[in-house]
Amino acid sequence: MDTIMTLCTCIETEKTILLSRRSPLKGELLSFVRGLTKGNLSLKLSTVALSDAGRYRCSIHTDKLQKSCYVNLTVGESKVIGSHDPVTVRVGYDVILPCHLEPPFDVRTLTVKWTRNKTVVHVSRHGKDYLNDQDENFRNRTSLFHEEMTNGNISLKLTKVTELDAGSYTCNVPCLQSQVRRGFINLTIEPADQTETKQKKKSGDAGGGTDFSTGAIIGIVFSVITVTAIVALAVLMNCIKSSKSIIFSLSIFSI
Repeated sequence: MDTIMTLCTCIETEKTILLSRRSPLKGELLSFVRGLTKGNLSLKLSTVALSDAGRYRCSIHTDKLQKSCYVNLTVGESKVIGSHDPVTVRVGYDVILPCHLEPPFDVRTLTVKWTRNKTVVHVSRHGKDYLNDQDENFRNRTSLFHEEMTNGNISLKLTKVTELDAGSYTCNVPCLQSQVRRGFINLTIEPADQTETKQKKKSGDAGGGTDFSTGAIIGIVFSVITVTAIVALAVLMNCIKSSKSIIFSLSIFSI
């Protein structure tokens, strides 16, 4: 577990300090000696375990008095939380598979293991990557956010996603003192051609109305021009016929 610090300050200084607890401690026990001259009797307890929960007493004894203060320590369990909703990504893109500990817990000293259908995806121990057993399909495409592990963030980043990456992923902290050491994330891959087809279809639907309107306008204009041309031709033909009739009449009259 993580490291905690209990606080206890007494007025009398430079006296004998007694640290006691009703049951033996399982873990490293350290005192902050730098603050003794100022009355700081704080206690640091490293590698906290569930068995460390309980009531602590800080006492100071002198020839004339005896003073004590108490601190109640409650140790909770951090649970590994995955994602209830499936994560969807397009082929060729990068994706982050979310996984964290709640409440936040520093996992830098523990092992974090990612798998997909029992295939090793990524392993980190004590803040360092161990990828000897990593499946070839994930080689050079996975990473963890090591700088955020102090806050319990064990999310996995997967780059250049392919259709072979689809499936159920598990993030696991094997040595976590908790009943919930695993989180699950389902990754769904959306093919690139399917996405492009949808986008083209949407673009076609959006632009189809414009194309239809333009075609209709062109058709109307063409029809108007055609009708005008026919009318003009008819008038012209009528004028020609009239002219021929006048000329023919004049010719007869002259004879």
